[in-house]
This record gives sequence, structure tokens and C-alpha cells, in this order.
Amino acid sequence: MKSPRTVLLAALPLFLLAACAKKDMQVAESQGAGQAAAETPPPTKQPLTACQMVTGAEMSKILGVAVTAEPHEGTADQTECIYKPASAISPYVEFTVNWGDGETAMTAAGMMNQHEPGITSPYDGIGDQAVAVGPTLMIRTGEDLVNLVFSGVTDAPTVAKRIFDTAKPRM
Repeated sequence: MKSPRTVLLAALPLFLLAACAKKDMQVAESQGAGQAAAETPPPTKQPLTACQMVTGAEMSKILGVAVTAEPHEGTADQTECIYKPASAISPYVEFTVNWGDGETAMTAAGMMNQHEPGITSPYDGIGDQAVAVGPTLMIRTGEDLVNLVFSGVTDAPTVAKRIFDTAKPRM
């Protein structure tokens, strides 16, 4: 039988997926209403990708080791970049931005912590709100969610702050 902690960690992606599905429905509904109201939509600013928010060179400087930046783009609501050295396993960093998912993720983390106290750890001094859940650091900044996953990184709190401080002005 799986422990409650394992079940909750496994459920976190489902909370995030449900939030994304709800947001997609809201976007689709608002787009339909907006199309009826205006013939030409105003131009929208294309957000930077995660690999543009924190370049490979910047991450190399932050980590103190040369790493490459590998983009993993999938949806319009998310951007991800994976940083890893060419000839070693670590340090390894996943940097993901989920547009508009900050509040939902923090609510889900709070619910998980109520059910299983201690499953999340508050992370002070970064973003509007931040918690660590297993290997993932979730940072709410305004409406958006930044996720950082580290492997083989020393002094993760300092590294997380430097990554976030580099990316935030570009978000």
C-alpha cells in the first residue's frame, strides 16, 4: 500500500493538470466572446521561452559549471528549459514557467500540507510565495508559477534565488 505522502506527490500533477484544463476552457470561452466583439484582436506580446529567460551561459555562471540549455516547449501555457553538463550527470536543473498557474498550485500545495503536514516546506525570500514539494521548488510570482527541479546542485536555496532573480525581469 502506498503512503499518503506518495499518493499526494503523485496527485500534485493532477491538480496542476485540472487547473490548466479549467484555464483552457476559460480561454476558449473568452476567445469566442472576444471574436464576436472585435474583428481583429490586438497584437499580443510573445513571452520569452525559459531558455531565453535564463540562458545556458547565465545558468553556467550560476552553477559554476558549464551547462547546455535544452528547450522543451510543448504548450502555449508552459515553457521549460533543462540545463545539464555535456559530459556528466550533474548538476542538473529543470526550469519551468506555467503561465497563470501560480495561485492554483499554491492552493494545491496548501491542501496537500493540510492532509499530510510537513509534505511541503515553505521557502522564504523568493517570489510572492514558494514551497518545496519533494525535489520541486514551486514559486508563485503574480499569477504565474515557476518550478525548479535540482539534482547535484549545492546550496539550492542560493541557486534558486539567483535563477529566479535572473528570470523574473524577463517574464
